[in-house]
Amino acid sequence: ALREQRIPGSFTISVMTDEPLAFDGWPVNVIPLTAAMLADWKGVNGYTHRRKACAIAAGVKLADKTIFVDTDTVFFKDPATLFERINDQQYLMDQFEWTWREAAKRPVYQRFAADLVARGKAPADTLKLYNSGICGITRANAGMMDAVIALIDEWADHGSTLHTIEQIAVSFMMGDSKVVTARDCVNHYYAKKRYHHAMNKGFFETYGEQYRTDLPQLSATVPVFFPGPGLVTRTLAKVRLLSVAKPLRQAAKMIIYGQAISTPDYLEAYCRHALWNRAIELMQQKNATPPSIEQVINVCVPTARQLEFKALLAQRSAL
Repeated sequence: ALREQRIPGSFTISVMTDEPLAFDGWPVNVIPLTAAMLADWKGVNGYTHRRKACAIAAGVKLADKTIFVDTDTVFFKDPATLFERINDQQYLMDQFEWTWREAAKRPVYQRFAADLVARGKAPADTLKLYNSGICGITRANAGMMDAVIALIDEWADHGSTLHTIEQIAVSFMMGDSKVVTARDCVNHYYAKKRYHHAMNKGFFETYGEQYRTDLPQLSATVPVFFPGPGLVTRTLAKVRLLSVAKPLRQAAKMIIYGQAISTPDYLEAYCRHALWNRAIELMQQKNATPPSIEQVINVCVPTARQLEFKALLAQRSAL
């Protein structure tokens, strides 16, 4: 966000955290979260993501316009442009996911949807459900988040089976209000956390975590999207995978891809190891035998890197 900011002071960043000292020296406002506050925000029903709704409810009172940002998010455009999309009649969300008609048919929603129907509280089929990784609200609409928290508590019985109850509640309370999205400015990488965490780890181990003025621009060396394999790599992988047993092909594919990613030199090993660790997990889930793992290694890993892969394998096996 700091890297993409074009006009100094065009927005401020407030970080809610239970580790405030980690941001010492950074140009952000730190809002410490105590254990008591986190326990209170989690509520009597123990729904973890209720904390997020409480964080938004607290944050929206800080300014005329506030944008909540999940930490698994990276900006590739100036965040200031997103504030132009928010007004008292218009909300900002991460992205549209599906209508209620579509969601209610999904297995994970069915018990929840049936309960709403039984209680006469089902929404219109056309209600739009949004991902709340980005959530922009004006101070004038702050009361909406109090209603969201009340709805989360009303749906407490479903929090353990439907972890997105929080963002469903936000969508319900927005109703048919106008909503715009932010995906043209951010990558909310929730499905690829392990890979982005590996890249971030590589960056901070290389440049340090203490803030300095050149750090935002240096962060441009970290890809905004985790680098996928090129067409040639994907094509050649299909040929090599033919000699691997079907249950292990997904793992084998990730092993091959881990050697073909295009990243700055200092990130290469971090990204490769993230893919390889996931491949090892997949093989363990398939109860792969030592001989079958050895066969995958011989097919997918060049001789020069086999010791490197086996070292990771030994580490994972020891966990």
